[in-house]
Amino acid sequence: MIKIIKALILYYLSIKPTHGYEIQKFIQINHMDRWTKIQSGSIYYAINKLEKQGFIVLKEEIGSGSKARKIYEITDKGRIELKELVKKELDNELYTIGSDKFIIYPLLNKLDKQILISQINNHINKLKDKMAYLEKWQSIKVNDDCLDIERISFEMMIKNVEYQIMWHNSLIEEMDKCIKASCEISDLIANFDFTNAEPIEASTNDSIESLKQEILNNPESASEKLEELIKKLTK
Repeated sequence: MIKIIKALILYYLSIKPTHGYEIQKFIQINHMDRWTKIQSGSIYYAINKLEKQGFIVLKEEIGSGSKARKIYEITDKGRIELKELVKKELDNELYTIGSDKFIIYPLLNKLDKQILISQINNHINKLKDKMAYLEKWQSIKVNDDCLDIERISFEMMIKNVEYQIMWHNSLIEEMDKCIKASCEISDLIANFDFTNAEPIEASTNDSIESLKQEILNNPESASEKLEELIKKLTK
C-alpha cells in the first residue's frame, strides 16, 4: 500500500509543487481512496517519510496555525525514485479486487514507452512460468479421486493468471492511448487546484468521462475541452 501512495505523491509533485491536502482531494475525487483504502493519515505519513528520504523538500509554508499549508516539491532524487516505483508496480501481480496496479495508468507517462513495454513483457514471462508450474501440479494433483475443492482451487489459480496475462497484453496493445490519457491527467493537475473541488456524483462523472474521451480522440481540441473539464470539476 505505502508504495502506491508514495508513487502518487511523487507523481503529483513531479507536475507541480503543492500541499498534502490537494493530493488527498485528488485521490478522493477520483475514488482512489475507496479502491485501495488510502487514508488521509497514510498520505501525510508518506509525505513525512519522503521528505526524510530526500525525495521531496519543503518549499514554503502558507498561512499559520491549523490552516497552515506546507508546500512540497520533488527533488531530482525523487524523480528517479518515482520511475523506480512505477517499474516495481508494473512487476507486481494483479488481484481481482483492490489491486493498486489497476490505478497505475496516470503514472505511465513518467517512463519511456519502450521501458514500459520491456518491463511489462518481463512480467508476462514470469506469469507464463507461473502458469506452467500450476498446470504441471494440476496434472499431478487433479484426478478422479481428488476433492472438488482441489480441482476448483487449481482452476481459479490458473484462470487468475490467464486474466493477468490478458490484462498486461491489453496494456501493451493500448499503450499509446494509455499514455495519452496519462498526459491528459497531468495537464489537468497542472491547470487545476483540487483543494476545493467537490466529490463527483455519478451523473457528473459520466459527463466528465465523456469529456476525457473527447480530449483523447481529438488532441487538437484538448485546450478547449480541458477548460470545460475544469469547470465541471468546480461545480
